[in-house]
Amino acid sequence: MTKTKDKGRNWKSYLKFVMWFILLSTLGVGGGIFFLLFAVVPIEETYVQRGWSQYRIDGIMKYYVFGWVIFGFIMSFLYYYFILKKDRWITSTLLMLSSIALCISGLAYFLNTGSSVVQASQGEIEVGERFTFGPYPEKENLELLKEQGYDGVITLLSPTLPIEKPLLDKEIKAGEEADIEIISMPMLPWVGDNTETLNQIKELISQDDKRYYVHCYLGRHRVDVVKQLVNEESGGEYDLLVLQPTSFERGDLVYDEENEVLIGPYPTDEEWFTRIRRGEVKEVVSLLKSEQSDWLQKEQQTASEMDMAFRHFPIGETYTRAQLQEAVDYVKSLDHKAFVHSLLHDNKIKEFEALYSWGNAIFPLKDAANVGVTANLVGARLMVGLQPTNEQQAQLSALGIERFVELQATDITTLYKEALLIAKEEKVTYIITKDAATMKTMTTMLFGVMYGFELPKKQYNGLQLTNGVLDVHERNLTLGPILTEEDFTSFVLPQGVKQIIFLNSPSTTSEKELKRLVALAKKYNVTMKTINLAANYEQELVPLLNAESGLNYVMIDPQLMQVVRDYIKQF
Repeated sequence: MTKTKDKGRNWKSYLKFVMWFILLSTLGVGGGIFFLLFAVVPIEETYVQRGWSQYRIDGIMKYYVFGWVIFGFIMSFLYYYFILKKDRWITSTLLMLSSIALCISGLAYFLNTGSSVVQASQGEIEVGERFTFGPYPEKENLELLKEQGYDGVITLLSPTLPIEKPLLDKEIKAGEEADIEIISMPMLPWVGDNTETLNQIKELISQDDKRYYVHCYLGRHRVDVVKQLVNEESGGEYDLLVLQPTSFERGDLVYDEENEVLIGPYPTDEEWFTRIRRGEVKEVVSLLKSEQSDWLQKEQQTASEMDMAFRHFPIGETYTRAQLQEAVDYVKSLDHKAFVHSLLHDNKIKEFEALYSWGNAIFPLKDAANVGVTANLVGARLMVGLQPTNEQQAQLSALGIERFVELQATDITTLYKEALLIAKEEKVTYIITKDAATMKTMTTMLFGVMYGFELPKKQYNGLQLTNGVLDVHERNLTLGPILTEEDFTSFVLPQGVKQIIFLNSPSTTSEKELKRLVALAKKYNVTMKTINLAANYEQELVPLLNAESGLNYVMIDPQLMQVVRDYIKQF
């Protein structure tokens, strides 16, 4: 009798443990998915709008995730001690079943690639002669591809990623049912060794004449890398629009489109894939110190995995202008797109950028602060400050200042004209201002004309103009409403907007209004380009944005703002 009771107790204890474990795991997965989608993502978006770096955001978001894990364990132990342990079987069973239902619905929601939430983030389908690129195909899409004569589907989903393996398994099964071959060529979405997959695709391009549909999850980042490969191997059949960034996690980035050179800090794992490889960079030129061996080893491996050449010019704590010039001369000799970087957007990167773009620089930049003159630096190209003494002028000339320009005017319109002229002449210059207020205005203006916003973008995002607010996307890119003359004098000129791109829709903007805007831009010497907001307007917009490293203002009627915002956000 005692043995029977003991067996009963053991069985009950085992059952309680199983029920507790089921609730813990299903609550963690199901609740975690909904917590991610409806709590973590909106919170993260709030931090992004504040202008926080992704590094800072990631550092904070891990505590939300950790908090959810702790919450899950607390709830499961409350479930065990106050319900299971007291043999409340009906309540405990209902809670366990509810947790299972939550988990199933969460997974179904997350894995449903046909949902409106997922589809809103998917890339467009691009049809080519042999390869068509797009997002994850559902079963009905596979059946349609078979009807259209496609020989197979190349899936870039990786089975090593837990969230993608179920989708891959589902696709393989759907492919069997649709009688179309599913070819798995897994690529990791960020940094990872994708060499084998890229080599397989190269072989497919050169040896096979069949027709394929190529996809990843959303039909964007990994698909773009394969597009590049197809373009390289077959002569450029596909359009690949890439909006070059002007900021990385570790600092600002400068892009010289004419010479196809990116200059900035060391990328994060995500940036290596989405900004460097996707941006069709062919060679990485590192200015890291030799003792930064871990960083060097990692980037050499990354460059190899992404099929990019690698060159290292070790620039230590103390370095000469000749050492930096050697790296500049090497990059100038290249006939392909290159990415030059240090660890941060530090002095040597600023000096490199000035030497590369203008052929001269304030060097060494760190000594400029020791001259004793009240002045602001604009990269390593310009100084804006009060009148220096003769001795200070001599010191500044020794640091690379080629000329001194004294500003007589203080009105905003004349200052803007002067800023455009100084930037155009490309000489390392010290600009003498009458007072500290003019010095500050001119510094901000020159930053805008050459690099974009002087301060972090969070300082400007949401700034109120006459007809709406600014929506800042990059250091050199903001969307905003139709401008008034007051906006020109209070925002466009003081911030040094270099180019206005008007996305014109005849249905919302009259011919009279367009003429008014053109006249205002001409009056204030601001470059303005007009693009009709029609099909394929992106083909005009992206090249115009990439061509101007200074501050771009994309002007659009507020009714149409969301369409353009959604397009730009994908970059």
